[in-house]
Amino acid sequence: HRAALAAVAETLGWEFRTDIGDRVWGGSIDEQIDRGARTARDHLDARHAALPFDSIERTFVVGDREGATMHTVRAVRIPLPSEAPRITLRSRRGGGALSVLPRRPTGASRIRLEGDFSDVFEVSVPAGYETDALYVLTPDLMVVLLDQSADLDLEIIDSTLHVYFPAVDLTDDEELRAFLAVIAALYDRFGRRTMLYHDEAAEPLDPASYRRDGDTLADRARGVDTRVRWWPVLLAVATPLVPMLIAVVWLHFVG
Repeated sequence: HRAALAAVAETLGWEFRTDIGDRVWGGSIDEQIDRGARTARDHLDARHAALPFDSIERTFVVGDREGATMHTVRAVRIPLPSEAPRITLRSRRGGGALSVLPRRPTGASRIRLEGDFSDVFEVSVPAGYETDALYVLTPDLMVVLLDQSADLDLEIIDSTLHVYFPAVDLTDDEELRAFLAVIAALYDRFGRRTMLYHDEAAEPLDPASYRRDGDTLADRARGVDTRVRWWPVLLAVATPLVPMLIAVVWLHFVG
């Protein structure tokens, strides 16, 4: 399978690397999952192609011991022409990368958008950036998201759009075409919406200074308030007790 994936990359003029686990990929998975509990492999690098992106297969473990669960996603990074405030779009269809992580955005960070969009996506933004989010998430972009990626999780971080697909077989022609069609639509529409964005709350930059990711944004624009999801913690604690409880109940009835 890996050899077939490398052949696909060669045919399309991409670079292929089997393992980039020692590099920081970015996004919520790196922020919330310890390095030893996540892997990154099968890197497809098309950042210099006409449709620029790169992608890896990410496997990560949530929880501890008996309550731990393993998840695999195909993560994609799409470059944006300008930095924008952090916007998290979690598909309400469930099971995506942003749904299973230990921390979720708080209710205070969520905004409701027009039409049926908020019935499909849970949208979270930094406090004070609700209007800025509307500048990016215009009705035409929301239509694209509903049509192309209703079952995917997405997040804008600085000048990168992170998209989380389920594990897909990119050696299959049909799955590969669908995968690239979604990336092309998101690259086009998010690029248009973020191209002219400017964070008015950001400190002015010295033209001679070294530029880093996030320098054109205020600090508060770069993060969404989150809270710990308690049910995975409770599950991890309770799972070892289940056999004991079964034994106690069984002894009660037979004794």
